[in-house]
Amino acid sequence: MTQKLYGNNLVFCKGRFISGPDSRSCLMSLLMVLIPSIVWQVVPGVFFAVESSVIVPLIGAVLQLGSLAFMLATAFTDPGIMPRAKDFSEHHDKKAKVFRTKEPPRYHELVLRSHPFKLKYCTTCNIYRPPRCTHCSVCENCVERFDHHCPWLGNCIGKRNYWLFYLFVTFTGSLNVFVLATSISHLVMLCQTFQDSLGLGSGDAFLRAMKEQPLSAVLVVYSTGIVWFTGGLCAYHNYLVGTNQSTYEQIKGVYTNGNNPFDRGVIGNYVDILLSRVRPRYFNPYTGRLLWPRPQLAGSRVPRRPSLTLPKSPETKVADSGMPRDRASPQSPKGQQPDFGQSAEARDGERPSDLPGPRGGAQMEQVTERQGGQQPSATQRRQAEIMEMMPATQPRIETPKPVPQPQPKNHQPLPSPGEQNPPTLEVDQSVIHLSESDCDPGRGGQAL
Repeated sequence: MTQKLYGNNLVFCKGRFISGPDSRSCLMSLLMVLIPSIVWQVVPGVFFAVESSVIVPLIGAVLQLGSLAFMLATAFTDPGIMPRAKDFSEHHDKKAKVFRTKEPPRYHELVLRSHPFKLKYCTTCNIYRPPRCTHCSVCENCVERFDHHCPWLGNCIGKRNYWLFYLFVTFTGSLNVFVLATSISHLVMLCQTFQDSLGLGSGDAFLRAMKEQPLSAVLVVYSTGIVWFTGGLCAYHNYLVGTNQSTYEQIKGVYTNGNNPFDRGVIGNYVDILLSRVRPRYFNPYTGRLLWPRPQLAGSRVPRRPSLTLPKSPETKVADSGMPRDRASPQSPKGQQPDFGQSAEARDGERPSDLPGPRGGAQMEQVTERQGGQQPSATQRRQAEIMEMMPATQPRIETPKPVPQPQPKNHQPLPSPGEQNPPTLEVDQSVIHLSESDCDPGRGGQAL
């Protein structure tokens, strides 16, 4: 299952560790850092611990352990691989009862922060790639916020492991400069010792120091050869973090015009990329479950938004403004959040549109008088402004009164609910017995 999800990547411990297909390059990089670190601790580290201070080898140990730890963490961390979907030919249309034969559209356009994006459909992973997501041709996976495929670590660098890669580059560049500086200092101190003790010249003393400590000379040559690469890589990625770009975007020139919608300033970009919380991987190796796409449960429904339509009340009265008002609903307490299930008055209190009299300021004065001299609320003031803009000749709508129906002869009034004897109605010399529920319209009966 994990091999199907991760393409050409190598999966270890049931998905807990993920590496690229060329993991031997990571072993080579590990040896390129580990062997010089051991040599430095044996020769210059011991010299500075005896002649100078123990702090120097401790600093070297911290840089060496940090570089090795972040290297392994970057090489065996999921970079943000997007889960694959089924091929479009495997999707079955339940209505037509056939399998799909037409490939989805190649591109899907959207606008994000006033910047147009064109989402490309990946025919290998069968998904629309999100913004800043790119398909790696080496690993055969779509990686979220793809930066590049690192040939030195054998793994892709993406959203989930870029901060580890940045720390690896920073520690390695600092370690390279530190080893170069301390190795040169070691040879210089040996030259001064030979000049003072043996009376040799600077050239002869330097050659004597290289013969006495050839490993320090090798460290100087080795560090000088790679310091340009590690230092330049560290400076380059600091520039990318400061501008919130990836290596892929910078090489392709995606944001050459300065229209990067993800740019939040230098400090904001560093916080966003290096200090933000790392998103969990889409595949949980501990439970063996795919976390995305979220499975749709059978029979589940998407929750609807709360309706803004006010409930109808049997005691609704339409006033001058044409807005309904429930006379029986109480006024909501101050500071209570509005509930769309309540009536209009329960949320906004008494509305000035329901008060008799003229519109506008005169009606606001009546509201103030009814509230005991208190100032009207913001809702009531807004309602008064709306009524001032409405035409004054708006007809008043009243609830029509029921028209009395003609009663037939021999009609007997219905008894009250407290009476025990059921009512009778004489029709054609026969008696029809009606129960109390038959005469109560609220219980489902019809009044005769």
